[in-house]
Amino acid sequence: MKVTIRAAWLAGMLWPLLVLSAAAQISGNFERIGPVPAKNSLDTVVLEEYINFTCPHCNSFRTASIPLTKKFAKRLTRRNVPILFRGQNDAALRLFYIAQKNGKEEEILNALFDATFKYGVNINDAAIVNYLARSSGLADVYEREFAADWVSQKLAESHQKAEAAGITATPTVVVNNALRVIPQGGMQEFIGNLDQIIGQLLKP
Repeated sequence: MKVTIRAAWLAGMLWPLLVLSAAAQISGNFERIGPVPAKNSLDTVVLEEYINFTCPHCNSFRTASIPLTKKFAKRLTRRNVPILFRGQNDAALRLFYIAQKNGKEEEILNALFDATFKYGVNINDAAIVNYLARSSGLADVYEREFAADWVSQKLAESHQKAEAAGITATPTVVVNNALRVIPQGGMQEFIGNLDQIIGQLLKP
């Protein structure tokens, strides 16, 4: 019994050191928020990308990050986690999740960013979001499921995830639930930093 207790105590003492050791192997600009994978240990890397559809830096990230997808291809999984700023209407996020369920996530993501930054319209206006739903062939399902429990649950989950990950600005990328990466310098530096981190985590 004493041996078991001592082994458990040692494991508890060593675990933080092992986590720190793994983090120390990975170079780049990031904050550790979970157990860090060892260098060159992963078959795939998951990016959770916290974005806001009225954020100009998120809009830049949308296009600037395309080379990451092309470079790492099937070894990279990207998940959009849209969040709201204080006082914003949640209609755009509801449309996003309905589009995601119906296989039109990318189309609506681009439409929402373009509405704001290409056409200069206010996506906090429910009428604008209704128009985008109609333009994408989602009018009926959007009207039917706008207030559905599962959509509200998606909104709550994204908020909870953002709070748990300590998200205070957009875009922020969380790598494998372990590394929180925020822009430092320009957008190209941000992309280069992510490229470096992903490359170190993946198996050769």
